[in-house]
Amino acid sequence: MKSDKGTDGVFVRLKCDFAFRKFVFAAGSFVITLAFTAYNLFLGIAYNAVFNLGISVYYALLLCGRAFVGIFEIKYKRAGLSEEQKSVKRKKLFLATGILLLIIALALVGPISLMVRQQKYVNFTEIPAISMAAYTVYKISSAIAGFVKTKKLKHLSLEILQSFNFVDALVSVLSLQYVLIMTFGDGIAGAMFTLCAISGFAVWAVIVITSIAVLAKAIKNFR
Repeated sequence: MKSDKGTDGVFVRLKCDFAFRKFVFAAGSFVITLAFTAYNLFLGIAYNAVFNLGISVYYALLLCGRAFVGIFEIKYKRAGLSEEQKSVKRKKLFLATGILLLIIALALVGPISLMVRQQKYVNFTEIPAISMAAYTVYKISSAIAGFVKTKKLKHLSLEILQSFNFVDALVSVLSLQYVLIMTFGDGIAGAMFTLCAISGFAVWAVIVITSIAVLAKAIKNFR
């Protein structure tokens, strides 16, 4: 009975506590990102695939960012710090991850360039491609909704996680565009090449702007 009550308590907290729910989902995202990192690193090494090596670096940096936040929250919760003390520590974490976000943006230059130049191998049929489209729509809508809610809470660790989620969702949109073109079209050529180049740069620019905005806010808070 005690175990059941404990389980019920977790579900109730997941439903009612937005911050707790986001940290639990972040743990799931960490596992998924770890799997993507290992998978792309394997493909890069096994098949000498430059794109997969480049994207594995991106996933590894994303993994580090999420790990930093998780370790921070666990460490300082166990240390029994007051909310004021945690706030000071979070400002330092916010600054460090703001710098990391900018590094992630720079690390994406290679993979995005290779994608536009059709140097990413794609072997999708229609059903997996459409499923990927549905999942990407969910990721981007969830990231935007979470970003709005997080700003109201003014919880720096959650803001960091949402920034990572937002960047991850944007990269998924770009990857989805490429997969759909390669699956349903005749590849990237002519006007389609121009479209992919423009959209690729546009998405990357949004990621850079997001990174700079987060870093600027982090520096302001730290001062």
